[in-house]
Amino acid sequence: MKNIIVTTSVKTTFELNTKAQNLANELNLKYIIRNKKTIKQLLEDAQGVLVVYKNKLSYFENDSEFFFHLDTTALKIKNSDNEPLVEIIGKEKQNVLDCTMGLAGDSILLSYYGHHVTSLEKNNIIHLITSNGLKHYVSPNEKINKAMRKIITYNFDCIDYLKKTPDNAFDIIYFDPMFSHGIAESNNLSGITPLADSHFKYDEFIKEAYRVARDKIIIKAHFKDNVFEKYNFTRIIRKNTKFHFGFLEINEKTKN
Repeated sequence: MKNIIVTTSVKTTFELNTKAQNLANELNLKYIIRNKKTIKQLLEDAQGVLVVYKNKLSYFENDSEFFFHLDTTALKIKNSDNEPLVEIIGKEKQNVLDCTMGLAGDSILLSYYGHHVTSLEKNNIIHLITSNGLKHYVSPNEKINKAMRKIITYNFDCIDYLKKTPDNAFDIIYFDPMFSHGIAESNNLSGITPLADSHFKYDEFIKEAYRVARDKIIIKAHFKDNVFEKYNFTRIIRKNTKFHFGFLEINEKTKN
C-alpha cells in the first residue's frame, strides 16, 4: 500500500483541518498539519498527498495532480449527435452500470440524457475525489449539475460487484479500461495515471457482464486494441480519434 498523507491547503481553517482529519481516519491514512510546506516538500516523506481545499479535493503524486473537473464532458454534451455512446444506447431510458468511473465523464453524459446511472470505481482516492465532485461541483449549466447529482457511485471493484449482482440487473454495462496503449495519450486524464489499475481481467469481466446485462455490453478502447475482435464486439469506427466504441448485443437466445 502506498504511503499517502492527508493535509489541507496552506491557508486553512478549523473546519478544513477537521475535514482532513476525518478523511484520513475514513481512509486509514496519516493526517499531518500543513505548516506552510510545499507539495514538493510533503512528497519528500510520502508517495502521495491528498489535499483538502475549501471547494475541492486534490491528490498529488510525482508531478501529477488529480482533481475533479468536467474534462470534455460539456463539449460531448454539446456535440451529442456525434457521440457513439449516446447513439449505441439510444433514446429509450436505460439502467446503466458504468464499471470504470474515473472522472465520470461518460456517466455524466448518460445521466444528462435521462439514463439511470450507477458508477463503480475501484480506487478509493479516485472514488473519493470524483464522488465529491459529483455532489458539490457547480457548472454554469444547471442541467449538468442535476445530471451529476443523480449518479449513484460505489467504491467497488467492478468484477466483484458483478459477481454479487443478480442476472439481468442492468440494461447496459459499460466499461472503459483505458490502458492497452497508455492513458498518457489523454492529457485531460494524466493526473489519474499514478492511481489507476492497468491490469484488467477481460475474460472474467465479460463472463459476469454477459450474465448481468439485459441489452448490451459496451466498451471504449484504443483503436489498436484487439479486444474488439477477441470478444466479438461490433466496432464503431470514429475517424481521426484514438478511441473507438464497441458493443455486444445480448438477448435471451444468445444467453441460453
